[in-house]
Amino acid sequence: MLCVSISSLPLPRVRELVANADMAEIRLDLLRPAKDELPALFSTYGKKIIATCRAGEYDDEARAGMLKAAIDAGCGYVDLEIDASCAFLDTLIPYARAKGCKVMLSYHNFENTPETEALELVIIEALACGADVVKMATMVHTPHDAARLLALYARHTGIVAFGMGEKGKFTRVVALKLGAPFTYVFPDAAPATAPGQYSESEMRELWQRL
Repeated sequence: MLCVSISSLPLPRVRELVANADMAEIRLDLLRPAKDELPALFSTYGKKIIATCRAGEYDDEARAGMLKAAIDAGCGYVDLEIDASCAFLDTLIPYARAKGCKVMLSYHNFENTPETEALELVIIEALACGADVVKMATMVHTPHDAARLLALYARHTGIVAFGMGEKGKFTRVVALKLGAPFTYVFPDAAPATAPGQYSESEMRELWQRL
């Protein structure tokens, strides 16, 4: 299953993409919708949408407000960074649970891919915090980096682990073969939201070849 990661596009185009997607990630920090626009965005197709609001554009209080509004509007998943503040996580995890929204806890490392023991500890911590899905995205520099990430599928379910950067690109395809419930792509004729992403059409073509 492909999850289309949507950033800076007009809302009518966003709704069109969501309607035609297997799953969709709405990057609230990049899309920057008004809170009163969220019900229309999530009401029809919310259960297949991941609401994400990364740090940077908003402070934690504003991010929590945006994500709560997305949860109230009916999103199926909320993506929270595992290294976010305890106050942020302690507020949003139970809030999502109470509303029937699944929790994804995500780990990003834009510099490198840690050793296996460190990756395992992240997964253990995320599951202990109540994650339904654990996302692991690390920068890949060598085949050994990619191998460590992909080996996680032999020991864990409910994870989406893949490499960033050109050398990790192929892991986004292989992850589906190894048990990832979905992999991220960006919409055709729209910007990518992470280094090494395939467009939706590129990924579908690769998948058909496999």
